[in-house]
Amino acid sequence: MESLKRVYLQFFILVYALYALFNKGIAYSFLSEFVFFTGILLVLFSLREYEFEWDKKMAFLVFFVFVSIVNIPRGIIQGYPIVDVIRDSVIFNYIGFIFIIYFLKNQIEEFKRYLFIVYKWYPLIICFLFLLNSYFPPFRDIKLFGEQYIWLYKFGDLGVHLFISTILLLNGNIQLSGRYLIGQFIVIAYLFLVLSSYSRSGMISFGIPLFIFLIATKNKEIKKQIMGLIKLAPLFVLLALPIFLSTDVKENFQGRKLGIEQLQQNIVSIFTTEKDGTTLSDNKIWRLVWWAKIIDYTFMGEYFMYGRGLGMSLAETDEIIHEETDGVLRSPHSFHLTILARFGVPLFFMWLLFLFWHFKLFWYKNISPMLLVYLTITCAFVINASFDVYLEGPMGAMPFWIFIGLTYLEEQKKENG
Repeated sequence: MESLKRVYLQFFILVYALYALFNKGIAYSFLSEFVFFTGILLVLFSLREYEFEWDKKMAFLVFFVFVSIVNIPRGIIQGYPIVDVIRDSVIFNYIGFIFIIYFLKNQIEEFKRYLFIVYKWYPLIICFLFLLNSYFPPFRDIKLFGEQYIWLYKFGDLGVHLFISTILLLNGNIQLSGRYLIGQFIVIAYLFLVLSSYSRSGMISFGIPLFIFLIATKNKEIKKQIMGLIKLAPLFVLLALPIFLSTDVKENFQGRKLGIEQLQQNIVSIFTTEKDGTTLSDNKIWRLVWWAKIIDYTFMGEYFMYGRGLGMSLAETDEIIHEETDGVLRSPHSFHLTILARFGVPLFFMWLLFLFWHFKLFWYKNISPMLLVYLTITCAFVINASFDVYLEGPMGAMPFWIFIGLTYLEEQKKENG
């Protein structure tokens, strides 16, 4: 079984790296689902030796999975396609990755070592792929899985993964020296400029957790290092600016493009809804209208207790018309509102309570540096998921629940001395 675990672990990391590097481009490869079901089978075959820490957080997570599974027959009875019902059920079913992480706990140091290698090279590889997409048009037309282009990256997701690379570098989990370290920070600055031009959620998913880490860390050396990097940040941005300005990328579907003007508009639009000649304000308004509808028919309507269920496109049932909802968007741009719409008010509050218990670990006495890193990483996921369709699919759900599992293993390690 140990040799089988090792083979599974290596395949697990390979698939994780592919999802981190290619994002939506391999979303329909079903590799994450294969890793998931294989891992669950291994857990079932090892039940006699299997153990994990049972507490109220884990009890809530198991209940979320139970509710999701129970809602599958409900969606089928309502007449929705089985594929769509199953697709919507993974909103909680990916929680199973936590139990797979516990299954690998004896190999967890090896797992982390491989994971840190992925994030060591992540900024450089993503930069290369982005520039390849910009300057070599045939790369844009490659399709490996169905009709999905291999390079179709959501920039909010990029903000989360870039933050993970950055925080692991700052915490010393990734080791670079001399000019390689400087080069890494220049690449990070370039990618931050790129994602900030395209995604406000990506921008704050990177910035807010970094600020939280700076405030929460008790390591004076790391604080000093971060403050030094903040002072050098304008220099890194200046060095990255020529590449940023020369990058040739078309406008995306929201009319956003690379450039200083777009960057300024994105920053300003976070704090204002005034029209500025772009679609940014309108983009916020249609989401707020949708969220208001969901709150209305759950808190004050017929879907208070159980929500709408699984299988339907919420954009259609809620009668939301926008270019982003044109036949492809099934859920509102907020994981929390998706839970409210599909499962009702009681489960929505249970989800919020789970988040409270999870982030309450920030106030842990003598919190370990690694636990703090994991908490800020999961914070980045939750921020991005609050404004985008992220944890509903494998690109966000797989890494999120993996880091939740790593968080609880680290918490357990501290409690056990």
